[in-house]
Amino acid sequence: MRRTVASVTAAAAGWGIRTEQIARRAIGSGSGRHGVHAHVGGDGPPLVLLNGIGASGLVWPRAWVDALERTHRVIRLDARGTGWSRAAAVPFTIADLADDVAAGLDRMDLETATVLGLSMGGIVAQELALRHPGRIDRLVLVSTIPPAPAHVPTVLYPGLYGPMMRVAGSRLGVDCRTRAEMLARFYLRTSSRSFAPDAALVDELTEQLLRRGTPAASVVAQARAIVAWRDPARLRGIDRPTTVVAGRDDPVVTPRNSALLAALIPHARHVELAGVGHLVPWEAPTELRRLLSQ
Repeated sequence: MRRTVASVTAAAAGWGIRTEQIARRAIGSGSGRHGVHAHVGGDGPPLVLLNGIGASGLVWPRAWVDALERTHRVIRLDARGTGWSRAAAVPFTIADLADDVAAGLDRMDLETATVLGLSMGGIVAQELALRHPGRIDRLVLVSTIPPAPAHVPTVLYPGLYGPMMRVAGSRLGVDCRTRAEMLARFYLRTSSRSFAPDAALVDELTEQLLRRGTPAASVVAQARAIVAWRDPARLRGIDRPTTVVAGRDDPVVTPRNSALLAALIPHARHVELAGVGHLVPWEAPTELRRLLSQ
């Protein structure tokens, strides 16, 4: 049975993190010194979702999260600089972000969890497996890369995220909602060309971005942490069951990166999805849920 809003609110005060029962659309809050927050919902085995650069824990497909919450206790962290973690200390490294995840599990009295990381979140998940291997039941690494210098750069990355940065960092003479919708449309450009988001999806993503937007300075801080992340040989030390998932049409992360990553992690499973770009949870939600259940 799902926890009541009152019980979630009471637990939040003990955890020192902010929680949100998305399925009930009700919010309970708490505060703590750690400064990193989470959105929690559902019951079952714990599943941690780590998002990509600039995206808070709010920015996931609503229907997909609702479906996951029917079988899992879903924990969506706001990485430093995003969501309700915007006041967390800077600068920071990928190791700091990984330690934040471990600290969040501590505050929720969870020994282990399945961890799914998307894009930058996949980088953080790898570092978590290296620094805190006993906290992970299973890794699912989606649309992500191995540490430098092992990954293949993507030429289109600046072309996609440069405009997003300019929109996030300026007022452009438009209201907040218009700016959020522009960001949503830039974000959706990272999908496959065959993926056609409808108006409802654009509206959903716009609302998520509008509710707790990420400052451009936070995106820069996260990008610096990614650039400084190195030493791919360390991945040989990951001994958790790992699935590496990539979209064959990803314009942000060259798909070859997924094969390189899977080859570096012992016994990792490699899955490449045809007709899918960078936004696997949006473009192939059913397939991704299936991979999580295997």
